Amino acid sequence: MKLTYKIVIAAFFFSVFGALVWSANHYHSKYQAEKLRADKAEGEAEYQGKVIANQALNFNRFNQIAENASRLNSLVDIGHEKTVIKYREVLLREKNCDFPVPVDIAVGLLNYANRLRASALHSDSGDIDSAGDRATTTRTLTYCQAVLWINPLLAAIEKANNQLAGVRQIEQSR
Repeated sequence: MKLTYKIVIAAFFFSVFGALVWSANHYHSKYQAEKLRADKAEGEAEYQGKVIANQALNFNRFNQIAENASRLNSLVDIGHEKTVIKYREVLLREKNCDFPVPVDIAVGLLNYANRLRASALHSDSGDIDSAGDRATTTRTLTYCQAVLWINPLLAAIEKANNQLAGVRQIEQSR
């Protein structure tokens, strides 16, 4: 066999060997890049699973606290209704029931109630109508009406306190 054939055959084998080395290196690099990408995606999926599990736990905890506050508020409503019925029965026999509360006190209570309502309905205190201390109704507040309003106000305060206790409980659990 001639030397040129041997050189051509050797060059061919070196070319094939070089192509195999280059191919192995090239595809190994691609494999490493894909493996890195897959590991990163796996880590992100694991992290997202932890976040979702934590959110589900918090959501469940918040629902339990809200359910507890709602149950307490239902008990408050039931107790409030019984108390109002009892007060009405007592007030039916009261002689001073129809006496009016002094106008200054009644107007002060009305204005205070209006301010509370306005501040609860508007987040911007500039929208509150502070037109003065004029009464919007010609009716007078009687002592019996005042007595009947006390328990609903106390019930509303107790319900708000139950809700605030739930919020505090949520904040402490964070």
